[in-house]
Amino acid sequence: MIAGRYFDGHSAAPREARIEFGADGVVRVHGAAEPVAVPLGQVNISDRVGNITRRVSFPGGAVFETFENDAMDRVLEAHNVKRATALVHWLEARWPVALGSLVAVALVSFAFLRWGVPALADWTARVLPTATDRAIGSGTLEVLDRVAFSESELTETRQDELRARFALMTADLNDGHKYKLELRHGDAIGANAFALPSGIVVMTDELVDMSKADDELVAVLAHEIGHVRGRHALRQLLQAAGVSAIALALLGDVSSLSGVLSAAPALLHAKHSRDFEREADTFAKQWLRQHKIPESNFDAILCRMSEEHHASDDVDFFSSHPATNERAHCTPEKPTAR
Repeated sequence: MIAGRYFDGHSAAPREARIEFGADGVVRVHGAAEPVAVPLGQVNISDRVGNITRRVSFPGGAVFETFENDAMDRVLEAHNVKRATALVHWLEARWPVALGSLVAVALVSFAFLRWGVPALADWTARVLPTATDRAIGSGTLEVLDRVAFSESELTETRQDELRARFALMTADLNDGHKYKLELRHGDAIGANAFALPSGIVVMTDELVDMSKADDELVAVLAHEIGHVRGRHALRQLLQAAGVSAIALALLGDVSSLSGVLSAAPALLHAKHSRDFEREADTFAKQWLRQHKIPESNFDAILCRMSEEHHASDDVDFFSSHPATNERAHCTPEKPTAR
């Protein structure tokens, strides 16, 4: 017999008792206020989890509890009662196996976040229509015009020249996007350019003024076209959704105790952003080579922009852009007349 405590289901007070699994297939409790004898098939025996209390539940709500797990295991084995969680208990009872399992989960999760999520996002982006890109970028420029930009101060002639050059760059692109160059005064944003998912590329007056040749601006525009053709905005959203889903599954409530660990999605998000920048850089340089434009134009304008924005050449894990010295060869420029 196995010692433990018996709760009759009517009173919260337990009674010291002993449980017997008879050879006749009947479970009996000795020490209860009233005789208890129930067929083994009608009782529910909890699974073993480490060495926590084992519970034998009877019809009507009565419960017998015991810490003698080894004895319970022997009894169940003798009565040929198979427990589906035997393997789980075996794993839990061996900390090296549990630790190895934890490490394996961490490695598999990292590998999926590192390679699986981007691959799935890339595949999904390829099968979604370009109308999805237009929906993502819808209204973005209107919002930016209200909060960040003002009208371009370039002359109409200069604006027409730049738009004509951009139109030539995108004339042969047949990828479903409607390419258009928009010029704005950057105000606080300064010298910059960015692409909207629909195919609109915005370039600031300050960037035009910073350039020393139109081929430098062409290099920047080619980079932004690379973002559009790579569907980076859509892939960014898909990757962010995938990373967040994995983080939620692994960490649970990321707003509470796992707050530090929940920073991982943001770090991986920045890493994926740097990958997109590298893809756009590769496209821009390939485009420049195909059109017989020296790649030094890309390096020159990028290095100048980096200096303007006081960007660091050190690798920054939190940055969404690769280090400038990784993307371009920067050399001191001699002042020249424009």
